[in-house]
Amino acid sequence: MLAEVDITTETEGSHNWLFEANVFAGGRLHRLELTLSFQDYDLWSHGRVAPSRVAAAVVRYLLERADADAIAERFDCATLRRTFPEIDAELPAQL
Repeated sequence: MLAEVDITTETEGSHNWLFEANVFAGGRLHRLELTLSFQDYDLWSHGRVAPSRVAAAVVRYLLERADADAIAERFDCATLRRTFPEIDAELPAQL
């Protein structure tokens, strides 16, 4: 069963957005807080879709590669490059 990702809040800062998300996976609710820099947003979407859509795609991308229980409750989207360097090439196709 696929996980459901619901972005519940979006707050724009001076250099990034802060999102809160509810993730329903494995019969459980997981609450996440993630930041998305303006630079990563531009890199991944080229401004074609809403920032919240990019944030949701990042969470789904991560869930395809890790169990929901293993995901940190708070993270910056840019940190995913350390573990998944291919994200820059793969994520845009998922938007």
